[in-house]
Amino acid sequence: MAKISKIAWEGLRKLVHISGLLTVIAYTLLFHYFSDRVAILGLTAFLLLVLEFEYLRIEHRPKIIAIFDSLFRKHEKNNLAGSVFYVISCIICFAAFDYWIAIVAMFMTAFGDVFAAIVGRAIGGEKIYKNKTWIGTLAGLASNILVGLLILPNLYYVVLPMAFLATFVEMITNKLDDNLTVPVFSGFLGQMIVYFFAIDLPPVAFSFLN
Repeated sequence: MAKISKIAWEGLRKLVHISGLLTVIAYTLLFHYFSDRVAILGLTAFLLLVLEFEYLRIEHRPKIIAIFDSLFRKHEKNNLAGSVFYVISCIICFAAFDYWIAIVAMFMTAFGDVFAAIVGRAIGGEKIYKNKTWIGTLAGLASNILVGLLILPNLYYVVLPMAFLATFVEMITNKLDDNLTVPVFSGFLGQMIVYFFAIDLPPVAFSFLN
């Protein structure tokens, strides 16, 4: 029962984690209807709101915010939560990388971590590094590859290196926050591959939004 409750708790946390992709959707909408400059400014405004929430949660701990304490890991109780680093990495990726590279990096961060954590806790097995298991790491890698190929199906030579690096960085990240390290490192690699091999990415067009 204890193991099941831990898996359920992890699943709930990861559901909240995936909801961070709403930030990516918000950027896309602002980018489409206005400009990339306005979209980055919008993400920055959202970051300020998240930081204000964290300030209240950590410094003052009002009861209305304290009810969310169960969703935070032990080391996040009195420190910045992963959501802050996710928004920061979102801003960095969209500002520094091509749109599709940033999208792949952010989706790998969301889904790779989810599958690695849930499968790792559910099945367990031999540990590969600290509290990371082989089965959880492989599940995260499979998820990263699948997500990448769904977004860029014809660019496997960009997706695969990004997926392997995202998985490796997520595995070895311990004291730093993988919401920051995974997308920035994997996105940088993907962008360098695009530049070095002069790869043409799909046009950024959202006809379905018209």
